[in-house]
Amino acid sequence: MKQISRRQALAGSAALATAAGSRRAKAAGTVTVWWTQGFYQAENQAVIDTMKEWEKRTGTKVDLTIINGPDLITKLIAGMQVGDVPDLVHTVTGDRFLVPQAAWNDQLVDVSDVIDSQRSEFLPTALDNSRFYNAKLKKRAYYSVPLKCSTLMEQSWRPLIEEAGFSDADMPKTHDAYFKFFETVQDKLRSKGKRIYGLGYSMATKEADSGTLFHHFLTAYGGAAIVTPEGKLNIDDPAVRKAASMALERLTTPFKKGYVPPGAINWGDVDNNNAFYARQIVMTPNATISISVAQMEKPDQYFKEIITQGIPAGNDGQPIASLLGVSPCIIPKGAKNIDDAKSLLKSIIEPATLNTYLKETRGRYLPVMPSIVKNDPWWLDPADPHRPVAVKYGLLLPTTAWWMAYNPAYSAVLSEQIWCQAEANITQRNMTVEQAAEEAIKRIKATFEKFEIG
Repeated sequence: MKQISRRQALAGSAALATAAGSRRAKAAGTVTVWWTQGFYQAENQAVIDTMKEWEKRTGTKVDLTIINGPDLITKLIAGMQVGDVPDLVHTVTGDRFLVPQAAWNDQLVDVSDVIDSQRSEFLPTALDNSRFYNAKLKKRAYYSVPLKCSTLMEQSWRPLIEEAGFSDADMPKTHDAYFKFFETVQDKLRSKGKRIYGLGYSMATKEADSGTLFHHFLTAYGGAAIVTPEGKLNIDDPAVRKAASMALERLTTPFKKGYVPPGAINWGDVDNNNAFYARQIVMTPNATISISVAQMEKPDQYFKEIITQGIPAGNDGQPIASLLGVSPCIIPKGAKNIDDAKSLLKSIIEPATLNTYLKETRGRYLPVMPSIVKNDPWWLDPADPHRPVAVKYGLLLPTTAWWMAYNPAYSAVLSEQIWCQAEANITQRNMTVEQAAEEAIKRIKATFEKFEIG
């Protein structure tokens, strides 16, 4: 089995072959699987090992292709249009950019029976994130199986904080004060001649990180009701409008004042990680703990230098429910081996199998089953400075679902990067916050008009 880099597809053996072009005809009993490429090799090896074990146990072959996230979604959308699809797909950002609209368009297999095999084990928010509306059948069903989850984490450099004259204890616990603290850290470091930025905000109009950051700010300022659980847009609620404007202002003002790297407007999902490793930034919000777990081979960095924290409390001191991102598995309609795909998926979500797989990935993502972290002390090991923090905010404290589970229109809002473009209108086109917010709201209303839920 050849190894895989961050930006390369996997070249596999006959049993775990990759396919860069159109899919070859497969032997009977073979399950064709597409899987999102990991951030580091351990993530890719974990899925390879999981597939090999299932092959050994069942005698059914797995034809595995590992593809980077954006390319996988593009390739799958094209395949669904012409009816040439794999049997099983794991797409890390599919819960936002793919599954809701594919379910709406009746392009996915109902996997409620797979969910039922472990229903009592799943975190309720993970199930909420997996149930979508089918416009053809005019009903909701489970069209994805949650495999792993995450919430926004805040990661920072302890040595840079200390160099600025502060300690961990000096970091505020409430939202605005917390982020303002890193502006002060930058000022202190700049006074010493350090060309370092305090805030590593992702602010591009592409990929997922920028949207994740905006929506966590939206929630922190009271905008969680932007879409109701019934799927109705609630954007004219004064509290939601105020939250949206505050999120735009609090993200763009530090950028305009020079506390965020200018290049952040062009960052892809990995670029804030790279800026952090280069110590160009003191802190960065990140959708997982990938920044820390990728440094496990460097004990000083992992155990002593990198700080992981969850989202701060609201400005009123009250806890904020974390938006739970869920990485799903789906079976596209037109798959040639649905029965074996379901069998493989049922095997993967057995708690013991899922735990082994996620531990092999170094715990970058969390289990979607609370019993796993309660039964295996590895997840809450107090000697680890990162993983228990992620578990606390993702599984033990309140979480909330993303709004595209209520209405696929919000998946289109995310795909079109409407809020991120509003940020760009402020930082690059000199719009006021009010103008940018109104334009975004107008576009969102137009988008929702295309998705009427009966």
